[in-house]
Amino acid sequence: MNPFMAFDAVNTKIISRLGSILDYDKWNKYIEFSSVEQLIDYLKKQPIINKNIDYLKNNNINRESLEVILGKIKTIEIEDLISYFSGPYKEFVKSMLIDSEINDISLIFRKISRGESLEDIKKRFIHSEKFSHIPFEKLLTSNSIDNFTKNLKDTPYYIGLRNISKEDAINREFHIEMKLQGVYYNTILEKADKLFKEDKDIAFDLIGYRVDFENIQWIYRAIKYYNITPEEILIYSLKGGKKIKFNRLKNLCYAKSEEELKNLTRDYLKQDIFKDNLSSEISVKDHMFNYLRNKHFNNLGYFIAYIFYLEIAINDLTSITEGIKYNVPKEKIKEYLAYRYDGRRD
Repeated sequence: MNPFMAFDAVNTKIISRLGSILDYDKWNKYIEFSSVEQLIDYLKKQPIINKNIDYLKNNNINRESLEVILGKIKTIEIEDLISYFSGPYKEFVKSMLIDSEINDISLIFRKISRGESLEDIKKRFIHSEKFSHIPFEKLLTSNSIDNFTKNLKDTPYYIGLRNISKEDAINREFHIEMKLQGVYYNTILEKADKLFKEDKDIAFDLIGYRVDFENIQWIYRAIKYYNITPEEILIYSLKGGKKIKFNRLKNLCYAKSEEELKNLTRDYLKQDIFKDNLSSEISVKDHMFNYLRNKHFNNLGYFIAYIFYLEIAINDLTSITEGIKYNVPKEKIKEYLAYRYDGRRD
């Protein structure tokens, strides 16, 4: 028996909430709305959306505030479930809040680099106020990139960002994104290493699989859109992949074309994440969903899978909102979702 996890209680909650997230009839209804306002009115009635979210007390929700609400869902869910864990398990669960913390640090960073006002930016924050130790109030006093990075001193993010210049911040946002993502995955893998073997193995399996996909997406973007060297691509790639260790990662970074990258990816993962000519972003979400759905979980695996499902659902709901706003045909919206909301999967 694991003394650090209330297994039955937390899994009962998660199984119930997964049923709501993966309700295909509900998701089909989301897509059928003709306005964002209709979607918002419907979402207000969904327990996983309205729980503990102060924004819903205000009837004047717009698209931007809806995106904040969606972003807060994962933070609130982790805060709610964290009481079922203790010791190294609680530390692992808390580490999964870093992703939301990074979102807000990146938001401030982009605003400063573009010379934009930080006024009212706190309304867009999604990080956990209960568990974050980052000096956000101090960061909000920053008036330059140099000042911002100095205000991050004594945090896990300082070393990766301390040498960022204003030019880097403006022209190479990917630099910041990958540096911060590196902190996130390094931290959760470090915390996972302190778990009991069964839970450690499933954590490394799920997180490693996710890292593989993140790296493929990053390398695909770098080759297709960024004028940077293979050496730089490798430097910014994430550590901790499951099937794509360093030598394979290096081969991918030095691929001479998109086609070579795709062929190597098929060989390493034994599947085609680029099928149907979908972009790498869409395929990554799609295959992560399939991997989760087709795998049986025990103990901590339920929690990790739930958080990953939640992230995919949040991304899809954001895509649906954008599609409705710009009058994208319903069938076209579905092409950009990780789920195919017809109750079937390939």
